[in-house]
Amino acid sequence: MGAGLKQDKAQLSEDRHLAHDTPTAAVIDIGSNSIRLVVYRRDGNYPFPFFNERITCELGRGLDIRGELDPERIDVALQVLARFGKLLDALKPTYVKIAATAAVRRAKNGDTFLKPATKILGYPVEILPASEEARLVTLGLTRNMPIINGLVVDLGGGSIELVLVKDSQVQDYVSLNIGHLSSLSKKEIKAQVKAVGFLSAAKGQMLYGIGGSFRAVGSAFISRSNYPLFLLHGLVIPPAQSKGLLKSLTAEEPDLDGVPAGRQKTIMMAAQIIKIVKKTARTEDLFISGTSLRDGLIADIQPVFAETQDQLLITGQQIALHTQRQAGLTASLVELLMPIADYFRTSGRAEIDGRKRNLKRLLEAACMLSDICWNESPDRRAQLAVERILALPIFSVTHKERAWLALAIYHRYVGLRPHKPTMDIFTKILSRAERFSAQAVGLGMRFGHIFCGGVPDYLSLITLSVEEGNLVCHLPAAERTLMDTHSARRLKAFAKCCGLSSRFETQ
Repeated sequence: MGAGLKQDKAQLSEDRHLAHDTPTAAVIDIGSNSIRLVVYRRDGNYPFPFFNERITCELGRGLDIRGELDPERIDVALQVLARFGKLLDALKPTYVKIAATAAVRRAKNGDTFLKPATKILGYPVEILPASEEARLVTLGLTRNMPIINGLVVDLGGGSIELVLVKDSQVQDYVSLNIGHLSSLSKKEIKAQVKAVGFLSAAKGQMLYGIGGSFRAVGSAFISRSNYPLFLLHGLVIPPAQSKGLLKSLTAEEPDLDGVPAGRQKTIMMAAQIIKIVKKTARTEDLFISGTSLRDGLIADIQPVFAETQDQLLITGQQIALHTQRQAGLTASLVELLMPIADYFRTSGRAEIDGRKRNLKRLLEAACMLSDICWNESPDRRAQLAVERILALPIFSVTHKERAWLALAIYHRYVGLRPHKPTMDIFTKILSRAERFSAQAVGLGMRFGHIFCGGVPDYLSLITLSVEEGNLVCHLPAAERTLMDTHSARRLKAFAKCCGLSSRFETQ
């Protein structure tokens, strides 16, 4: 065997060893419609999922009629768990949580499934009480999002959880035996929903929709409205559009345009339930969430201090560890550019997505993500960076915030060169003022990265301040040669985009 091949095999063995030593958490969610296995790598505060498989079993099919799980559906579900058990044996996660929800909870013969499932998996299967399911579903959303107020609705195959939330805290909840696999009539569904007294408190607020049925509604909206970003989590559908969409999905001959094939069979019932809940609670915008019970289960084992931290910044820190060219580079960039966030705030131009203090947070995140494509082809860096930011598997940003980050990093790579392609997505999602601040921050990151040549210590040499209409760069006299004509030009472009003149001063 050649020396090179031996070295490659040794490296592969070492890589496997390191990967195996990384703490992992596995969650199996046994629902009424599907069973899903998700495995998270927990090498930081943000748990990145690196395996995610969902298989439709319809374990709860016919439960309304018989009150029992169908033996055929049990067999299908156990076959899925046998596969997932093999994967758990191979992956050897450090933490395993297996939870069953409405179908097993409601069925008179739940043990007929539960006992063999536990034996197959080699781990205990917990049947979640309705109250715990409601808590975890809400936790999965609130841990990832800013403060939320409104009605959280988790629609599954065999149940629906309705949770009233104020300032991200659960105020009231109920679990109803209504799901998209239900055989209940419209009249029966209405009666159960109208009996929920606290729904009136959600009037005029957001409805946060969780579950595959809501995501199917979101897919249909994107398809029919030519919405520029195909990303379900964070999609907000205005009241008039959601009303028309739900009406078309519940017609005698429903319009299934844009509905995923796997959801077409049950979307009519799901849309009927959503329409009744929305009309009864008199909520306004419909927020499509990509979070789930699984996010609540994994959030439940995270350190308590993470609850008070911004998940966007936690994620950005983890990404920076793996993408920045040198340790400390992105942190130095944050420190350099923060005076610009302060200037934009005092000049009244820091509002992004309706949040006046949002620019500082997004500037920090953008700096952390700003080296995400440094090792790609120069001709493709900007486009690839945009695609990666728009596709990041995180739930802690709105569509506007995500688009802002992508646009800022786009300009970090291309500057203002007019021959680069423009992307309509930004003009359709961001306001003019939001595009302006993203471009300014992008040019600031571009100046900083190129000025220091990837050396964090050189960024630490300079400071920026805004003085009487000027963006002033302070530089030690001994390092004057770092500020060549090209760096001075980039500083000037950065300042101009901020509405300022530029100058540099040596000390």
